[in-house]
Amino acid sequence: MQKFHLTKSSQNVINTLKNLKENYLIKEIHSLSVKKARAEFLKIRSYFAYKEKIDVLIVKNFEIENIRVRYYRGKNNSINEELPIMIYFHGGGWVVGDLDTHDQVCRMLVSNAKYDIISVDYSLAPEATFPYAINEGEKILKAIVQSKFNLKINNRKIILCGDSAGGNIATVLCNYNKNILKTNIIFQVLIYPATHMFSQYESKNKYDGLILSKKLMSWFENYYCPKNIREKYLNDIRLSPIKNKKMKGMPNTLIILAECDPLFDEGYLYGSRLAESNVQVEVKVYKGLMHGFLTMGGAIKEVKDVINFINKKINYHL
Repeated sequence: MQKFHLTKSSQNVINTLKNLKENYLIKEIHSLSVKKARAEFLKIRSYFAYKEKIDVLIVKNFEIENIRVRYYRGKNNSINEELPIMIYFHGGGWVVGDLDTHDQVCRMLVSNAKYDIISVDYSLAPEATFPYAINEGEKILKAIVQSKFNLKINNRKIILCGDSAGGNIATVLCNYNKNILKTNIIFQVLIYPATHMFSQYESKNKYDGLILSKKLMSWFENYYCPKNIREKYLNDIRLSPIKNKKMKGMPNTLIILAECDPLFDEGYLYGSRLAESNVQVEVKVYKGLMHGFLTMGGAIKEVKDVINFINKKINYHL
């Protein structure tokens, strides 16, 4: 492996994970059945989360188009105020992750925000292969545009956000909105997004095994877009949004990247492609952090700075 420098807190996480694996307290996700992998993913995320509960004003679980969602309002806002809405799509390689693995992320984001969040529990592979999650995302977005679901939200001011696989879904939906729905998505926030499936960028070699490995990424890809449908969808821009030749008109964009991340190159290149299409885009690189850091706020001190930076940029666009 090539040399690189992790932040102190990131290195502590890597050392802790190594120790946990050596003592058989956690297992490699890709070595497990899908059911067990999902439980293991939640366990690992919980291990590195804040131990104190992050209080918010409102949390409400309900369904949109038969898809589970969780609504949040931050404690610094009043119960009757109408606020813009962020639709959040969690990471986890389209195979693991749910409302609970990213509950703390949503609570941190909304805690001091001037917007609400609806977090989406989209269907996972292999039970639901590509493009099922994308189709669900389109239904969610369309439904929120058409109804406020008895919530005090401004559904004419929408932010789309997601991390990793969720970043992929979020930006694909921005393109769908640009071409079809044409509602007011004022901003997209993509956090170490997956933009190019089955790719072989140098960062995948350089940072292989830092939370995300080539083996794990292949495990995700093979479930989300299995070989029996791969030829049909390989060049589909909903699978690999970096292949989109018509990005002009996409919303203003913030891309958050971790320097020591196998997905760094494709995230950075995606930002460049957006900029080449005259999209207003800012790419913010956090030195020494690795993939998945956002769900590790209890161990990685830089998470608070990242959350504050995201909200600063969102507030500017509001």
